[in-house]
Amino acid sequence: MSGKKIVIIDDDPSFLEITSAILKRFGYDVATASNTQDGHRLIESEKPDLLVLDIMMATMDEGLRFAVKIRQDDALRKLPIIIVSAQPETEKGYTRTVEEDMDWIAADIFMEKPVDPQALRHNIELLLQRGTGG
Repeated sequence: MSGKKIVIIDDDPSFLEITSAILKRFGYDVATASNTQDGHRLIESEKPDLLVLDIMMATMDEGLRFAVKIRQDDALRKLPIIIVSAQPETEKGYTRTVEEDMDWIAADIFMEKPVDPQALRHNIELLLQRGTGG
């Protein structure tokens, strides 16, 4: 699995630092961005194998909108996306559940923060294997 490239986009510097360190320890090549504009440039330049994306950044749904944008881009639509979020739905002022929204959430897997490192590793490997037919 080593050598696979992962981009993490999150506006929380400590999440970026900790998650990046964990993924590097698992043998991944990691690049990070603190917003979707920088993240998009990073994705285009780095050509990652997978994206870890926060929902709430500058706006409440910035990550969700960015994931949809990625899925609409012919060159990027197959990029596996793991969405992470810190707040439960009620704290977001949002009344729908993740299950109700998975039909339009343009991600492969949704994980709540704090993210368990082993669960994250498992989900990354699952998506990377799916992408290679393995």
